[in-house]
Amino acid sequence: MQLCSIEFTTDRFPPILPESCQVNTDLYGFELAVFLAGALAERGAVTSYPYPDDWGWFLEYITEHEQELMVGCASAGATNGYPTDWIIFVRQRRKPKKGGQDMGAVLVETILSVLAAEGIEARHHPA
Repeated sequence: MQLCSIEFTTDRFPPILPESCQVNTDLYGFELAVFLAGALAERGAVTSYPYPDDWGWFLEYITEHEQELMVGCASAGATNGYPTDWIIFVRQRRKPKKGGQDMGAVLVETILSVLAAEGIEARHHPA
């Protein structure tokens, strides 16, 4: 179940490696995912390292009550090798154990806080 999408524009996360090293042509997100993993960890939300997918990159976040959330990071639209439009989405893969706190909204607010702290104006679209 998708919880939300977050869209923003910044030139802060250009690809480090050339196009031939990307998962898919003109699709990026690794550098954003690495940044987000570090910034979330600093705020106590420790995720996985980034994993590739056909559409970009994602982080896994598993709470103490075994709720599993996926944070997707991808460039939006054609970029010609230099992405500036981005999308982050948060999707729940597994609900928390019975009696466990749902951390989805907390994770989304933390992501928005991380972006705001970097001066990135994000558009939040709840599902």
